[in-house]
Amino acid sequence: MNARNRSLALFAAAFALATPALAEEAKRVGVIMSMSDGQLNVRTREGPLTVVVTPSTTIQEDKGLQKRDRGPDSLMTGLIIKIEGDLQGNTLTATDIDFKERDWRAAIATKAGTAETFEQQNARLEQAAAEREELRRAIVEGQEYVIKEETTVYFATASAVISDQYKAQLRDIAAKAPGHGNYRISILGFADPRGNAEANERLSLKRAMAVSTYLRMTGKIQPGRVLSPSAMGEGTAAPEEVMPASDDQARRVVVRVLTPKTQLK
Repeated sequence: MNARNRSLALFAAAFALATPALAEEAKRVGVIMSMSDGQLNVRTREGPLTVVVTPSTTIQEDKGLQKRDRGPDSLMTGLIIKIEGDLQGNTLTATDIDFKERDWRAAIATKAGTAETFEQQNARLEQAAAEREELRRAIVEGQEYVIKEETTVYFATASAVISDQYKAQLRDIAAKAPGHGNYRISILGFADPRGNAEANERLSLKRAMAVSTYLRMTGKIQPGRVLSPSAMGEGTAAPEEVMPASDDQARRVVVRVLTPKTQLK
């Protein structure tokens, strides 16, 4: 191999090592060690794993040959779960979470000896979830909040891949966010009006989830500060945002650092 070819080979190897791994479909089984606002810290055989639960995540309980749909409030520390979704680094954005009824009962029994009863814990979790949902709805609908920072990530046609240019913008806004005290981060995904409306809504959610995952991976965002990503679909705009003038501008995710006028404690 001549010098020129060796140089090209070394460059290609260095480039491959420097390129971050793309998200890939994965399945994992583990135990929930802790939970915080749509994010689970799970211990698996492969090592610690951060699991992101989104509004589109399907959660089911297995009871023999039957499966029942459950909500996020059915998840708890000590519960053994099976997760499927998109894996990027040590973060898995879940599309499906399954658990067995007997494992759920075992987790409940483990908690029975604590000072807080299951009923008290469930009521507390439901109240916290209701407060977060109320805040998320207020932000999406444009009520009672102040925009402190904002950036827009644009995407190629039919893509949810974040380009390096916008990764730099996301790292910047993540670094600034903690300076705004009791902040929240709103992530709204959009698509252009071409194609099927339902497919565009799914694509807008996928883009929002990609941005949410990347923000969490920066390590700058405090747990629980990122609101669940919202799919806005096509032909809509964020509150106080001007409608896009072209399809290129429509394929976007709007990221905002917000401080609600009525803030959660």
